[in-house]
Amino acid sequence: MRILQLILFIAVFLAVLCGPVVAVSRGLVRRGFPGARRWLRVIVPAQLIVALGTIVLADEFGQHSLPTLIVVTTIATSALGAAVLWLARAVLPERLL
Repeated sequence: MRILQLILFIAVFLAVLCGPVVAVSRGLVRRGFPGARRWLRVIVPAQLIVALGTIVLADEFGQHSLPTLIVVTTIATSALGAAVLWLARAVLPERLL
């Protein structure tokens, strides 16, 4: 039963972490920015590294409310990744996006 809980936790974690940035990428492709999906190769691993690094550091420093920190870190990293991709269309030249 514990393995099923772990699998469910990992699936929800990845869906919450990567879902918004993939949705923004699909929206940008529909709006005429076909290169937006290329940036997923950079943003998704960066999100994963930031989220897991923050969670591991919090665990090492002995934070008392680790489950709350995991949820907040995951949501904040997810929103930040989606915002970076959305703002990249305005900042980067079209040939880079």
